[in-house]
Amino acid sequence: MIFPRLPLAVEAALKDLAARRGLTWSEVGADLVSQGLQRVSELPATLPARYTAADSSALTVRIPVADNVQVRALARDLDRNLSIVSGALIEIGLRHAFEMPGQIPVQYMTTQERPLTKAS
Repeated sequence: MIFPRLPLAVEAALKDLAARRGLTWSEVGADLVSQGLQRVSELPATLPARYTAADSSALTVRIPVADNVQVRALARDLDRNLSIVSGALIEIGLRHAFEMPGQIPVQYMTTQERPLTKAS
């Protein structure tokens, strides 16, 4: 499990992608981290040391153990916080989100709301 810090625009894009695919933010975040790890060469030359709380948001993303090991090693090599590195990987993954296999959102049947009665 990681807690990536994302710029607000990136967070909005991740949430939009999750809504369009009918998945949770964590599931989409894990897929995007995996996409980012496949394209580590696209990481910027310098990553910010930190984001301000006003400019970013933290999410909880559950990633596979193998990806977790790679992300932690990359953060150690870059001498950056794990949350900054994982956020950068998610940004890279968002650039390649069209390459991810899609999922058709499930349409759930909902019962129509009944009028209130005195008993309710």
